[in-house]
Amino acid sequence: MTRDTQRGVQGSPTASGGAQGTDAAHPDAGRRPDPGPLLALNFGFARARVLGTAVELGVFTELAGGPRPDGELASVLDCDTGALTRLLNALADLDLVAGDEATGRRLTPLAEEYLVPGRPGDLGDHFTEVLDQWDNWARLTDAVRTGARGSRLGPPGERGRHPGMFAGAFPLAAPMAAAVVADLGLRPAGRVLDYTAGSGEWGIALAAADPAAEVTAHDVPGLLEVARRHASQSPAAAGRFSFVPGDFGPRQPFPDGTFDTVVMAHAGRFAGPRETARMIDGCARMLRPGGTLLFADIMRAGPGGPPLPRAMLDLSLLVNTPHGGLRDPADCRAAMEQSGLVPKQTVTRGLVTALTGQRR
Repeated sequence: MTRDTQRGVQGSPTASGGAQGTDAAHPDAGRRPDPGPLLALNFGFARARVLGTAVELGVFTELAGGPRPDGELASVLDCDTGALTRLLNALADLDLVAGDEATGRRLTPLAEEYLVPGRPGDLGDHFTEVLDQWDNWARLTDAVRTGARGSRLGPPGERGRHPGMFAGAFPLAAPMAAAVVADLGLRPAGRVLDYTAGSGEWGIALAAADPAAEVTAHDVPGLLEVARRHASQSPAAAGRFSFVPGDFGPRQPFPDGTFDTVVMAHAGRFAGPRETARMIDGCARMLRPGGTLLFADIMRAGPGGPPLPRAMLDLSLLVNTPHGGLRDPADCRAAMEQSGLVPKQTVTRGLVTALTGQRR
């Protein structure tokens, strides 16, 4: 190898990583976009798996009691100490644990708030449900090429098989529901049917807004127990909730004209247009004349809407449901009109859009 060749190798970006070598090889390097976000995106699957493994092993549960050295934590969790240390170091990079293997690991405020089972802000079940979509997302290329859809989520009667998805985000959903109800000014709410009760946040919000409201929570049995637990913990809901299990089949759970307010929330985007229209029609019939349907879901943004991750959620519905997808609010209003409702208000808070319609 000649001296000139050696100098060329030593001055190359690969050999030295220096800016001078990089600029010599690529004169326009300073004008190129920073690839950092792209590299982070490419490795995003690994970060999600780190979180999922920590939840599965019970790392956050054990550290909720106070700092633990790695060896002690490994013994409690029945893990290899060296491998667990590497996982804990990765969790530290994600700002979920602090400390080190010598002084002991402890939870960060972020993990304390959202990842400790049984705490008011616990989102662990929801994160687990999303991570369980792992294999479906691995088939995304085929789905885009062929249009083949997933079938893991969708039919309303099977909501109970996925409690983390349909009732696992209460700490985030409850403030959103309360804000939307306040924006809509739904008072008096009267006799309320929370038709797709989930974790109970909409019925609780209506009860808090109207001290005279009487709420009937309706959902599949597994989710109804979640709504019951949250209602029992809410001072606003005490003594004003009843619970009726259902299966969302073609038979209407209550007679026509029973309720002043009916809520149908976060079911339509999973069920698809035809099933959603059927459910809206049933909700409309259960309203008394002049009663209000509150239809809330994540929908497509209107012109000038905030750049939130709706496109990723819409793609998720392709991957995980047979018929689901984000709907245009105009299409939902049209379905309400076809069921004899007069469209009234539209409110968007974050990702959630709420439409109201009054029964003729």
